[in-house]
Amino acid sequence: MGGSMEREVALVTGGGGGLGRNVSVELAQRGVSVVVTGRTQATLDETMAAVKAVGGEALALAGDVSDKQHIDKLFALTSSSFGPCSVLIHAAATHGTPMRLVDVSVEEWNHVVNTNLFSSFLVTQAALKQMLPTGRGSIVLVSSAGVLRGFPLAAPYAATKSALLGFARTLAAEVSPEGVRVNVLTPGAMTTTAIFDSAMPGIAKAMGFSEDEMIPLLEGMSAMRRAATVEEMGKTALFLALDATAMTGQNLVADCGLTT
Repeated sequence: MGGSMEREVALVTGGGGGLGRNVSVELAQRGVSVVVTGRTQATLDETMAAVKAVGGEALALAGDVSDKQHIDKLFALTSSSFGPCSVLIHAAATHGTPMRLVDVSVEEWNHVVNTNLFSSFLVTQAALKQMLPTGRGSIVLVSSAGVLRGFPLAAPYAATKSALLGFARTLAAEVSPEGVRVNVLTPGAMTTTAIFDSAMPGIAKAMGFSEDEMIPLLEGMSAMRRAATVEEMGKTALFLALDATAMTGQNLVADCGLTT
């Protein structure tokens, strides 16, 4: 990775979202072939177009990352089209419906756990099956700074995103001796993402603020007095994926000082 002359092949989940799209373009600019997945074909098509606009190679396959059959098809497509996956960026996630834990149904809990955590097991295991035989690879799991500070109405989301930290450390200890790095990117609130739009109105209300007050509140809580951008997070994910060659089992917090 990094200075390697071997061909890099990346798989990006949540590839139709802001972070997924930006890191896909960043990877393509470094000569990496990219396969993206997400639930909505239209947004994946936009990502493919953005990748191709910078001269990159891209394929897309829409589907549910918590569905093992979809994951099997996804990695088979990756391998047959470009070669074995050497970079995994797992950015797919759902916040779920903002609500107090006392009101969370079993169905809602399972939906968030399956989308955020069970999918992490599926995609990581599938990636390792292609990375370990080659003796090289880089896995980046995306968490959230919200799990480090704590916000109301987000218990299932916080539980799943917190779990990624221990998952990554354990996995790094297992596979780093065989050439595969595993790290976590923990971004701050990105105000242009779908998760922010779906979660913030309810969270703002629970905290006694209007929706219009939430962004200024977050900015005021951050040491840099602003929110993170998807463009910044794309570059940071790229750093972990390709350039941070001495990092494994680490959690890189990039939140404009929200948790400082």
